[in-house]
Amino acid sequence: MGVEADADEARRWMLAVASTDNRDQITAEVGTGVFGDRVSLLDFDTDDLERFRRLVPLIRMESHPRMESAISIAGSAAQAKVQVFPGDADFFERVHLHAKDENEAKSLLRELMRKTALRAASQPDIVLLTADMGSYPEAVSERGRDKKAGDSTDWTTDDVAQGEIAVEAKAGGTRTYKWDEMEVGTGWLFLGWIVAEREEGRIALASNVIDVTWEDPDGNIKAFDGAVDPLVQEIYLELSALDLVARLAPHIPKGARSNYEKIMIDQVYHYTKESPSYGKAAKRLYNLFRVSDQLESATYVRELFDEPSARLYQVPGLLDAADVARKPESGIDQATVMHQLDVVAQAIEEVTEGAEEAELLAALQKLRDTALAEGKGGQEWSTVLKEVSERCAEIVSEFFRVRLLAFCPVRDYLETLEKPA
Repeated sequence: MGVEADADEARRWMLAVASTDNRDQITAEVGTGVFGDRVSLLDFDTDDLERFRRLVPLIRMESHPRMESAISIAGSAAQAKVQVFPGDADFFERVHLHAKDENEAKSLLRELMRKTALRAASQPDIVLLTADMGSYPEAVSERGRDKKAGDSTDWTTDDVAQGEIAVEAKAGGTRTYKWDEMEVGTGWLFLGWIVAEREEGRIALASNVIDVTWEDPDGNIKAFDGAVDPLVQEIYLELSALDLVARLAPHIPKGARSNYEKIMIDQVYHYTKESPSYGKAAKRLYNLFRVSDQLESATYVRELFDEPSARLYQVPGLLDAADVARKPESGIDQATVMHQLDVVAQAIEEVTEGAEEAELLAALQKLRDTALAEGKGGQEWSTVLKEVSERCAEIVSEFFRVRLLAFCPVRDYLETLEKPA
């Protein structure tokens, strides 16, 4: 199947996972100053630890005397031993507020979310893409994008600064939603940026998913969305936050891990049946097999992510970051954007060949020429960028599709997979 596998390493991983009696047990590594559940630590690589710690001041929530927080890396960023070509720098932060009542806690959260979202406007090398807070009670069109009732509200920097967002209701008429009036117990809390990492010579997509709890004067702890998220794959970067995570752990619902499995199943179905993207499906399959004790399949999927073709998974994200960075309002200089395109070209050269390689590299040269023209031919930039991103996504999806279906246990699972109720 053309997949290189280290049998000894795979065996050690399977035995280590199988011998873990309590998957939610918090384990600290004093030497590196990180902690997380035992299984997640098996996939964590310390090589990028200092890089993530440099990003923390830019990414984490604004501090406040009545707020405690525990910042962690999550997603593919926390699984560098497995996913050696992660797409983004994903963070996850547990935010715990102290307030006299729920209304005061929600008001404090809106204030801190606003300060955090606007922080990028006054700092170099970081640009806010979106701040998600609250959800729409009806179907609307938000900047030309259709949103269903219950979908998250995506705030731009200007929206946050103005304290309101105007959308077109599908039922007719314009609706204006106020930041200070948004219900923070619905939808998710998310902040997304691009960050110019000058020491690494690249531009990265970075995000922070925020799980919020609050505590009243009597010590009662509640979550705004009704449930504390389970410990699944995050790696916490500060040992000082160990006490907070331990205090919140008893409030994680008993069925939280099963619910996580259902979410992964739903996403695997989506990325294999509804909107095929087998690279994304493979990432979800690994997490699903890992937490559901399908360790043989998890070990096989684990081996796919360090194959050279998997590196192209990064390309659409790298190009999206370059797309935002080339705009004058980003404040990111042209040389950094040019270097980003060089990073993409190197990735393409290493994993493609022949006509396919020539086609993609020629398209990248068009991007360089357009960027150097300082905005001239902007339509060509957008067209070519879309073509390169989509072609790389197609190559990655086909690479994972062939290899996932070549392994009988995974193929049998996908063939019998039904849409979750």
